[in-house]
Amino acid sequence: MTNCNSMLGTCPFCRATIPRSSLHIEHETETGNTVYAECPGCREIVRPK
Repeated sequence: MTNCNSMLGTCPFCRATIPRSSLHIEHETETGNTVYAECPGCREIVRPK
């Protein structure tokens, strides 16, 4: 089970911390998972770092 309170990373634009609850899309690729989430700081859909 995934911890709903975990962090996905930080916004590449405003450096806000992005919680897992902001997740929009997660998909597997040959090189790992790709995640896109809504940044709570700038409200943009970003790929957390």
